[in-house]
Amino acid sequence: MGAHTLVVGGTGMLSGLCEALAGDGGRLSLLSRRAPGPDGFACDYHDRVSFAAALGAAITRSGPIDLAVAWFHTLKIEAPRLLAEQVQGRLFQVLGSAAADPAHPWRLETARKVVENLPGCELRQVVLGFKLEPDGSRWLTNEEISGGVLEAVRADRSLTIIGQTQPWSAKP
Repeated sequence: MGAHTLVVGGTGMLSGLCEALAGDGGRLSLLSRRAPGPDGFACDYHDRVSFAAALGAAITRSGPIDLAVAWFHTLKIEAPRLLAEQVQGRLFQVLGSAAADPAHPWRLETARKVVENLPGCELRQVVLGFKLEPDGSRWLTNEEISGGVLEAVRADRSLTIIGQTQPWSAKP
C-alpha cells in the first residue's frame, strides 16, 4: 500500500492539486463539504464531531496520514489540531495573505502552534499572496494556488509564498 495523502478543502481552489496528487499514486482522501467520489469524506471543519468522524473514516479506510494539505480559513477551531495529531509526516498548512501582513508579524508563528508538542508532525507553511500586473494587482487564480501548493509539496520547503506579499500596500 502506498502513502496516504489527505487534503482538507480539496474541491475548490485546491482541486487541481488533488488531481495531481491522485496521479502520483498512493491513497488520497479528501475532506470537504462537497466530498466527491470514493475518495471523499463530507464534513464541516467548523463542527468538531463532523470533522473528527470524517478524519477517522479516512484513516480507517486508507491508514495513517503520511502527507496532509489543509486550507482552513481560520485556525480558531479545533480541526487544525485534530488533523495535526493524526499526521505522521508532513502537514502543509495553507494560509491566506493575512499571514504575511507586516503589521501582524506574529501570525505565522501563531499558526505554527497547531503542531506544538507533536513530534510526528512536520509543519510546512504555504502563504497565498497576490500578483502584480501592469494595471494593478489581483488575487491568485485557483490554478495558480493549486500549482503553487503542489510545487511547495514537491520542493518540501518550510515556508513558501505563492505570488507575492510585498509591497503589502499593493494587495488587491
